[in-house]
Amino acid sequence: MANNPFNPNQSHGIGKRVTCESVHFSEVEFPKPVTARLVIQFSEGLSLLVDNESSVSLAARFIIAFRKHEKGGQR
Repeated sequence: MANNPFNPNQSHGIGKRVTCESVHFSEVEFPKPVTARLVIQFSEGLSLLVDNESSVSLAARFIIAFRKHEKGGQR
């Protein structure tokens, strides 16, 4: 009779006990959850990635400094 992994009684005979053959540790990688992030793109290929709410004020300060630098410090 052929082994049937979906019906262990059929492949090993009715009434036969299943025994543990191995116990070991293994590393398993789980996919990380996808997190949406805000991307602000400027001219000349500059991009700003805002990770979460706590990064918004830092991003705003950067944008202000960047605009001042682009306009020669006029703002």
